[in-house]
Amino acid sequence: MLRPMGLPLPRFRLLTTFVAVFLVVQLPSLAHANEVPADIATAADAAVEEWLNRPAVDLEVLASQTPEEICAQLPNLVASPPAPDSTTVVLEDRALRSEAGLDSATVTYPAKIDPDRLAVVEVTLERVNGDWSATRVGFASEGGDPRAWTGNRTIQTVFAVLSLLLVGLLARPGPVRRVYAMGWDEFKRHRRLIIGTMLGGWALVAFGLSVGRDLPDACDEAILSVLEQTLTGIGAVAALESGNTVRAALLIFYQNYVVVSVTLLFGSSLLLGIPAYLIAGTSFFVQTVAFGALGVGGGPLALAAVAVLFVLEFTAYFLVVSGGGMLLVTLVRGGFAGLPLAYRRAVLTLPWAGLLLLVGAWYEALILAI
Repeated sequence: MLRPMGLPLPRFRLLTTFVAVFLVVQLPSLAHANEVPADIATAADAAVEEWLNRPAVDLEVLASQTPEEICAQLPNLVASPPAPDSTTVVLEDRALRSEAGLDSATVTYPAKIDPDRLAVVEVTLERVNGDWSATRVGFASEGGDPRAWTGNRTIQTVFAVLSLLLVGLLARPGPVRRVYAMGWDEFKRHRRLIIGTMLGGWALVAFGLSVGRDLPDACDEAILSVLEQTLTGIGAVAALESGNTVRAALLIFYQNYVVVSVTLLFGSSLLLGIPAYLIAGTSFFVQTVAFGALGVGGGPLALAAVAVLFVLEFTAYFLVVSGGGMLLVTLVRGGFAGLPLAYRRAVLTLPWAGLLLLVGAWYEALILAI
């Protein structure tokens, strides 16, 4: 046997003996470290089995139900949607992921989704009157704290400086102003398409608000629950509760511009424009129904503040969607030979949308802080 460099053989044997004894002594305790108490295990296993056996959402059944019945199911559908048919869970390999002795617990299970995707199923439980019951069953979220990077002071400083820098660059002639001027020229060239998109978008917003306002009061709690789960999932709750206006503005801008405008709307507009209209129409209708159901408290001043925010954000979104329309019109008129020009016209909507959403992010963060 080769002797490890710099380590005499007797000392090496002493070290390996110590490690072996340590493992023999500690392995039993380590094995029980994540052992799930029997009452928690029973409740968690039952919750997982019920989740696996839950049927998929039947749209025909939903369509036949009353608004009150649909609203009663919304929070659970968002928090614990039915498992895919190909999901298998190893119930015997459960682990406790929270401290014992508390009135809440988290239990995880290894799972597999055919054909070869591995996952972790997570069950959250609460103890009420001595009995454990599941509050959520579903796949564990990946990536830890969502948008945790928005709490980084350096990133916040860079965001604030870039915001001020953009204002300064727009105040004087230069390359930045020329880019915005190029976009404005394209908007004037396609003004009828853009005006039509804006009118159609605002009509849909008004219709969604009207539908939401007519929903029964029983839906308010369900919509609030869904919104809370959604905002928690994107890290908005943590950002707003931090009391840091810069962090809130950063997260709002990232979500509205990078995620919604660039990734979702602009990305879909590159597919000949039509998908952007369909996605935006569906998404904005659902969102405005929720706004209409909840209403705006605080009187005329609060209503005016929200109206300004709506104008900034929805105008930016409709502008990006219009970029998809400009792309399609350019291709219809000039054929696929005009594809570079079509993409260029769609891209030029992004700086204007970014400016509107940047102003909207700082505005929203400030009014939420007041």
